Amino acid sequence: MSPRYRELVLAVHPTSKGFGWVLFESPLAPVVWGIVSARAGRNAHLMMRFERLLDRYEPSVLVLEEFEREISRRRERIRNLCRAMLHLASTRGVESPIYSRAAVNTCFRSIGAMTRHEIALAVAQHIEVFRRRLPPKPSIWTGEDARQSLFDAAALALTHFAVHGHPP
Repeated sequence: MSPRYRELVLAVHPTSKGFGWVLFESPLAPVVWGIVSARAGRNAHLMMRFERLLDRYEPSVLVLEEFEREISRRRERIRNLCRAMLHLASTRGVESPIYSRAAVNTCFRSIGAMTRHEIALAVAQHIEVFRRRLPPKPSIWTGEDARQSLFDAAALALTHFAVHGHPP
């Protein structure tokens, strides 16, 4: 196991098919990232993969998007997954701030990004290694590209840094 570095921020964005995640050292320094998917036994498999991330990287912060509010569009299975992630992180002493979608939008509005796709474009513009991973603009007849979860996770981490005085 690697030593614990105080500046490691793990942002996770669950979706109906899995989750996207990014580990940052600072606002413009992602260390590693990925997309995890699962079909059968979804939450059990996803939690196993999440636990591996905590074991391997020992982040000091886990950032999630708000999922408990009544107006949340998250399905109960995803809410349960988020609760389990928070519980596991708390048992390891990992700080776990939760940001609303409105907070993410406010953070990126200052640089002209209003939609999730515009926010993904802003992330790709500021973090060069993500440029070739940028998902295409969604259309009404195509499903959401799995790569969007990676950019949503990055936007959460950047929002966390901005809240703590490091704007994107």
